[in-house]
Amino acid sequence: MLNYFKGFFTSGFLFCSAAVFMASQYGGSQHFGDIIANSVTVTDKNGFGGAFKVLDKNGNELISIKNGAIKIFNKENYEVVSVSADNKGQGNILLQRGGYINTFNESGKKTTSLGENRSGEGTLSTFNNDAKLTSLLGGVSGGFGKLSLFDSRGKESLHLIQSLTTFNNDGKLTGKFGTNSNGDGSVLLYDKFGNRGWYKTGKSS
Repeated sequence: MLNYFKGFFTSGFLFCSAAVFMASQYGGSQHFGDIIANSVTVTDKNGFGGAFKVLDKNGNELISIKNGAIKIFNKENYEVVSVSADNKGQGNILLQRGGYINTFNESGKKTTSLGENRSGEGTLSTFNNDAKLTSLLGGVSGGFGKLSLFDSRGKESLHLIQSLTTFNNDGKLTGKFGTNSNGDGSVLLYDKFGNRGWYKTGKSS
């Protein structure tokens, strides 16, 4: 009886091993249940390379791990994220087709966002504990850089685009410091209603 059970379990083990081997060699539609292992090594037939892929129900590639790179694809099968090492051996994260990186605090509120705006310029945004925008660094049309700072309510209080511009709590323009059309430094102040007031240039008299 003991020899019978030994033969039974040995045959079962050999059958499972053969099934796994055939699946790895010939692909096809073989499916297995949950697999739990300490480690999994994927190689080609020569013992090198190999690839790991995750597909959706239609057979479209969602995730690919190959040649030291992790790639993620969207539902249109376009590559949108790539994590790899560059030629210098440095880590590299590549986001495509309008990608962005967000961070969140313990309450689940957004704290930073790195990506691009609708015009395709890169942007970096920060937020306070109430998820209100506090700063924005990025590009604007014309190829200029922009820095904007916001109050606790998320209203813009200062921005820098060629010139430094300030606003009051009501969002009214209060001052400009920069360069005028003649190339001279200039300062322009406004009242609390945004009406133009005092103006001075750096041009010598």
